[in-house]
Amino acid sequence: MKIAAFILIHLSIIQFSLSAELTPKPKQELFVFDKMITAKFPEKIPPAIPKFIIPDNSNYLQSTDLRSGFYTSIEATLVYENPISRQELDSFLQKGFLTSEWRLLQTSTTESESIYLAEGFSRKILTILVRSSSDGGSKVNVYFKKNNNY
Repeated sequence: MKIAAFILIHLSIIQFSLSAELTPKPKQELFVFDKMITAKFPEKIPPAIPKFIIPDNSNYLQSTDLRSGFYTSIEATLVYENPISRQELDSFLQKGFLTSEWRLLQTSTTESESIYLAEGFSRKILTILVRSSSDGGSKVNVYFKKNNNY
């Protein structure tokens, strides 16, 4: 009897984990207007957004990329969620800034959110807003702006 109950419990756990893995990701919706590309549930991030600020297992919710030419971004945004807590994400971001070419100019942390302002080469500005989400993870808004036209 105990063995049968044990097998039934494990089968239901395996079934649940398989169904969670087979849950389809939301399909990307792409909107293009002249030199601006906006995506809901994007498959990749805009090229101007540095990759070191995005931890693994992040779910991209929305992105926008405004370009001056074929590849050069003037402005870009990204909104993503991550299952790690806001405090863990704060330490992840601070470590990332230490090893990157971006210089952290200002940091502001309250109970509900953290804000980072960084400057990159050739007058590039990066603003990151980190908030706790309702499920214990974190939600991040990233804003990129290039302040020159070359």
